Amino acid sequence: MLKRTYALLLIPTYPIFLLCMLFQGMAISISAPFLAVYFTEELGVSAGTFGIFTAVTLLSGVALSMFIAKRSDAGLNRRRLMVICMMFNAVAFAGYIFIHDYYPLLAYMTIFTALGAPAMPQLFASAREAVSASSSPDHALANSALRSMFSLGFISGPLVGAALLSRFGFQGIFSTTTLIFLINALLVFSFVRPSAAKQPQQRRVQAHAGRQRSVRVLVPFLILTLLYTGHWANNLNISLFIVNTLGGTTQNVASVASICALMEIPFMLLLGLLSAKYNSKVLLGWGMVMGGIYYALVIGVGELWQLIAGQVLLAFFVAVISAIGISYIQDLLPDLPGYASTLYTNATTIGRLAGSLAGGAAAQWLGYRHSYLLCVVLVVCSLGLLLWPRRSPDETIQLRSPLN
Repeated sequence: MLKRTYALLLIPTYPIFLLCMLFQGMAISISAPFLAVYFTEELGVSAGTFGIFTAVTLLSGVALSMFIAKRSDAGLNRRRLMVICMMFNAVAFAGYIFIHDYYPLLAYMTIFTALGAPAMPQLFASAREAVSASSSPDHALANSALRSMFSLGFISGPLVGAALLSRFGFQGIFSTTTLIFLINALLVFSFVRPSAAKQPQQRRVQAHAGRQRSVRVLVPFLILTLLYTGHWANNLNISLFIVNTLGGTTQNVASVASICALMEIPFMLLLGLLSAKYNSKVLLGWGMVMGGIYYALVIGVGELWQLIAGQVLLAFFVAVISAIGISYIQDLLPDLPGYASTLYTNATTIGRLAGSLAGGAAAQWLGYRHSYLLCVVLVVCSLGLLLWPRRSPDETIQLRSPLN
């Protein structure tokens, strides 16, 4: 593993992408845990109104990201695009500093969050091109390392956010988030060079040919959307399940979340190593099985320790859909890294929204425990779609696993 990781670090600009991913995760997670408190206590809106704000700002970037993705694969300067989008992310979070009324903030964030949304998929796409330009076969390991850095930043961000909140208040959180996005833009502007990617004319030719095959990813896109829907339904209900059904405390909630988050990172790196032996479709199938077992376990658990033990299964599942999911899409459209990475990001966005809505409805109608029946159904449907035979010959993948 050390040899393969070292080889990746020698790829020009790839270490910069790792650092940017770390900062990207930190920037998002510094403020994310405290936004609901800010809206309800500082702006004086209800939790439902904050939910509308979250839904609108999430969806605002989906269409624009797809529009930008197609043009980035056809020759749009990816480095310049990343810098501009990261700047827009900084402008977006600066709005929290100066705008303190709900509706003007909603309009402002909808616009600038959408303009900043392509930054994340373009980071993945640029890293993919850098790895391809070096002739390295370790695309899945590269994605796993990137996603691990994002997760590391996402884990450390709330700790930084809590310290900032206690010392400087919400203005400290939003100012620091804005600064981190500006640092990311400066890193890309200073150290990423177009030589890490294919020349524009070559990309135009490949993009035209690749787009003819883009229908191939419709089913994988649906699979990942369903999986993320179940994942976010779990994120919504697990804390309430622990407190209201198992009789746990908020400290137990924090412990369960931390255990899962910490185990995700080594699992992601392990999956990157396994990708040399098994293709992404096989690994995705394994992840689905583990996720389905976890959701079924939650339905039957009676003690907190059982749920804590089950975090091993959940961590593996989350690692798979986070690190391998994007490789699964990219491998189907190797000539369209921007389009493929954006499809994956949009699947996570739509799944997050759908999971929050469906998870809340399932908990209300079925109760917290039996709301996990929805998660089991989503995993079963996803596994069925994954194993459904494709008619197109180039969709048939020879797998080295009994799952096929």
